[in-house]
Parts: sequence; C-alpha cells; structure tokens
Amino acid sequence: MKYNSHIKDEARRLRINGASLNDIVVALTVPKTTLRGWITDISLSEENINKLKKRSALALQKGRKFAQAKEKKNRAHKEQKLLKHGKSEIGKLTKRELFIAGVALYWAEGFKNKHEHRLGFCNSDPQMVKFYISWLYMLGVKTSDLTPRLSLNISHIGREPLIKKFWSKTTNIPLAQFTKTFYQKSQLKKQYVNKNTYKGVLRIHVKESLSRLLTMKGCIEGLKSNCEYVV
Repeated sequence: MKYNSHIKDEARRLRINGASLNDIVVALTVPKTTLRGWITDISLSEENINKLKKRSALALQKGRKFAQAKEKKNRAHKEQKLLKHGKSEIGKLTKRELFIAGVALYWAEGFKNKHEHRLGFCNSDPQMVKFYISWLYMLGVKTSDLTPRLSLNISHIGREPLIKKFWSKTTNIPLAQFTKTFYQKSQLKKQYVNKNTYKGVLRIHVKESLSRLLTMKGCIEGLKSNCEYVV
C-alpha cells in the first residue's frame, strides 16, 4: 500500500519528538514494518530515550498489576467455588453422622489421659467449641453440667474479663460457671497483628461424666477398628 508524503512526514515528526513506534502506528494506522523504513535514520535524543524507557517500565508495571489482580480474582472465584462444593458434599447430617463427627473431634481434641475421670475438651476456635457443645447437648448433657475454664497468656491478663465475656456469649454458658482462669507464663509464639483477636483457649469439662468418658474411649476404639477399611 502506498502512502502520501504527508503521512510519512508526520510519522518522522512524531518520531523526532520522541513518540514510540506503537504510538505512531496507532496515530497514523501504518504497519510497523513500513514505519521502520521511514524513520530508520532518525536518532532519538537521550531525553526522549529516557522518557520512552520510563513509559515502557510503567506500562510493564501496569500490565503486571493487571495480571496479578486478574489472577487474584480468578483464585478467589475458584476458592469460593470449592468451598461451596465442599459444603454441599457435607449437606444435612443425620443424628448418627453428627455423633460420629463428634467422636472424631473428641479423638483429636478431647482429654483422654488415663487419669481423667470426666469428659474434657479444649480449643481456641469458637466455631469448633460451639459444635462440640451442641454435640454434648445431643447426648443429653445440660448447660448446668458444663464447667468452662479459660486459659490465657499472662500478657493478656488485663483483657481477661472481656475475653471471658466473649466465651460466655459464644457458648451461652453463664459466667458464674467459669472456674478460675489459668495463665500461661511462657511467651506467645504466635504474633497477633491485632491483640484483640487473641481469645486464649477454652477448656470445657462435663461434671460427673466418668461413664460418658469410658463410653467415649470405646467409641474412639470403634473408629480405630474401621481404619483398616479405608487404607
């Protein structure tokens, strides 16, 4: 395709003024291969070279940010999709399924020492604690049978009343049933950006529950005996 001298002169003018090849291609709708033949003898000033380098770097940075944002969005979408799928996989549990889930939870987090004489459980996850308490209620345990004990790092001693109220509200167990708080004197290994997110660990015992504890140990043995079927 032939171009008139006006287009060629304009292309050279733009290049002399520091325009990039892409800028000229967009402005004049000229193929880059043709454009190079018109401006091959033009040497850019150091100032214009630096400007083009800076623009190129900014464009690259912008492109990376766009790609990162797109990747983040895609990752978040995938995570939400998988979370939704996982939730649907569980669905509505039967009473027996809930019972087995509670036994597995106790196997992981419950007190099983041979010197124990009652059901005991501890965790720092409010949702897990609520699940465990709901599971106890399903077994016929009453709120009045529960004895909670807060375990805190000594560095949070000043927040003890607030944290205890948090757990009381979370569990619906009256503050009067909480026993004396236990304080850990060792330094916290986990660093909290916001110290108010630290809620310590809640221990929950069930009064006069030796028979339930022994039954629980039997249930755990029942789970163990099923391991051979899933290996």
